Amino acid sequence: MKKVILLVSLAILASCGNQDKKEAVLTTEMQDHEHPHPHNVDENGLAPHTENTIHQYAPTVALLNSIYEGDFTPEQMVQQGNIGIGTVNHLAGELVAVDGVVYTIDAEGGIKEAPEDLESPNMTMINFQPKKTVTVENITSYEELNKELQKYSTSKNSFYAYRIKGEFGYLKMASAHKVENEDVSLFEYLDTRVMYTRDNIKGTLVGLFTPDYIGNVVIPGMHFHFLSEDITLGGHLEDIKFDKLQVEIQEINQVNLQLPQTVKFRNKTLKQGASPKATAKQNGK
Repeated sequence: MKKVILLVSLAILASCGNQDKKEAVLTTEMQDHEHPHPHNVDENGLAPHTENTIHQYAPTVALLNSIYEGDFTPEQMVQQGNIGIGTVNHLAGELVAVDGVVYTIDAEGGIKEAPEDLESPNMTMINFQPKKTVTVENITSYEELNKELQKYSTSKNSFYAYRIKGEFGYLKMASAHKVENEDVSLFEYLDTRVMYTRDNIKGTLVGLFTPDYIGNVVIPGMHFHFLSEDITLGGHLEDIKFDKLQVEIQEINQVNLQLPQTVKFRNKTLKQGASPKATAKQNGK
């Protein structure tokens, strides 16, 4: 009888040991599946998806359908990235996020940190982790900057995020002013924007290149917003000149699109149309 009890006990222990081994193997396999290449980059220098995604709140096509009100807050913005560009509800100012802080830009270019209760109808946030830094020289126009940056694109169909810090010889900027008619078309509204310029100003440009094929989701082409070093001036970039600056670049190949939950967005039939480019000149103005 004792022998039988002993044999049963050994069998139970062996079974437990095998189960522990199975659980250990399963746990390892799950970890490998969830994180196949932690902290690595691929042959194109792309980071894992958690570090390599554009977080887009509201598609561009919503603006094209005169939806100028959203429910995206600064707290939500910085949870999704450390740099960003966008606009304020009712187009009452531009937005720029630099180093994890969101700032509003009024119609004259004045800057203040975005209040907690601010909401946006369109915002792009990026967890910026540049994989390349290049030196760009003798830029005398927005078109030249665009052309120069395209030289460092390794894919025609990827997104590219940029950060440029330093002293700019000349900047031409614009900001948004509140719409009086919520049904005004976006192109008609853009014709009314006021431009302003600054010479020899230090600060940071953050921006994004979006390929045309996805322009109804994210504003296509080069799109930059500026924040001055002393945090007194900002704006949506329209033109630029500088002698020599370093540009940090990150290629991005994933988009996370968050849809607004506002009544107008949920109920309006969205009509497709030509998407606006980032500057007045690109839009034929």
